[in-house]
Amino acid sequence: MTRSGNSSLMPWLITGVIAVIVFGSLYPFSLSGRNPGLLSAFGYLTWARASRTDQTLNILMYAPFGFCSVLWLKRTFGTTWSLLLSSMMGMLLSLSLEITQVYFERVPSYRDVMMNTAGTLLGAIFGLSWSSLTKLIALPDNVRSQPGDRNALLLVLLWIVWRMIDASFHVNLAHFKMVIYPVLHIEISWLLVLRYLLLWMIASLAVLSFASRPRGNEALLFMIGLIIVGRVLFVSPAFDSSELLALLLLLPALIAIHALRWVPASIIVLCALFSLYIYDHVLPMSIGAFHASFDVIPFVSWIRNGFAVDTNALLHMLFVFTAMIWLLKECALSLRASVVLVVLILLGIEILHLWQVGRTGSITRPVLALLMGWLMLLLAKHHRSAVSKNA
Repeated sequence: MTRSGNSSLMPWLITGVIAVIVFGSLYPFSLSGRNPGLLSAFGYLTWARASRTDQTLNILMYAPFGFCSVLWLKRTFGTTWSLLLSSMMGMLLSLSLEITQVYFERVPSYRDVMMNTAGTLLGAIFGLSWSSLTKLIALPDNVRSQPGDRNALLLVLLWIVWRMIDASFHVNLAHFKMVIYPVLHIEISWLLVLRYLLLWMIASLAVLSFASRPRGNEALLFMIGLIIVGRVLFVSPAFDSSELLALLLLLPALIAIHALRWVPASIIVLCALFSLYIYDHVLPMSIGAFHASFDVIPFVSWIRNGFAVDTNALLHMLFVFTAMIWLLKECALSLRASVVLVVLILLGIEILHLWQVGRTGSITRPVLALLMGWLMLLLAKHHRSAVSKNA
């Protein structure tokens, strides 16, 4: 990846991170009744020892600030100065909020400032590592020679909506502290890690396909940051240990698949996605007698249940089917042929269910894939028209 040029995405990321920090530091915004002067307010700060949960939260809450700020500062000040300046900014931000806590029903502490500064420094180190590692992703010259793939944008939007569909805008401090539960109580399922990693890789490839080459890194960070902030604030549980591990492995995985110059990344991810779908919807291969249990009317199961649609499952299917079509297109197949192939494969699997024990067939999934394919064809046509007008 090439180094980012002038971009407005990083200040937006930093602003969002600061907003989360301010919220977590001052919530529930209840005034304490104390009204000391600014200098006198320092006397209210203590060296009280916080719980392990609060200490971990103090570190993790400021790590994204250090991560984003060091990437922003590095373009102007270089590596060493950006590391020092981001740490100082984190310390000043923390100290300012601890002083502000004097006027609210919170417990201001110098130890919190130390933990917050350590979190900023840790995040800054990770940010510098990210900056170095992203240069190892060797994208082919034609990957982003024509940015603005509307189908890739559709895939990214589906991913964001799906990950935020369980959002509840009733926020409390207990929910905010639950974010660190999977960090303190690690429970890893390697199958879930691989599943999350694959889905995040698909969304990442779509971002890199849509964004221009100079802004690819920041666009990827923006998507990741948007989902993390949104889920931390509004979804409970925000993440599990398996997804957090998958996020840590995301960048090394992107580097690894792009290092295989003889196999396009889209082919690797496509094979993995089809394998996952077969694992979920075909295996175990329990073949029995033919049973004529096939819904020829789409969405009939939803109609029977009074339109009680599992929105999460629906968005999951839409994302997976759109990803299949898009990845086939990225493998040099025409978009129309990609739509037809995916619909036929899904229909074949549904027909296979007529011989599988404990499964029933339905036309719903192939119809959903066809609808997404139709939408993708419309978007592609609109994009071609826009390009021809500007030519």
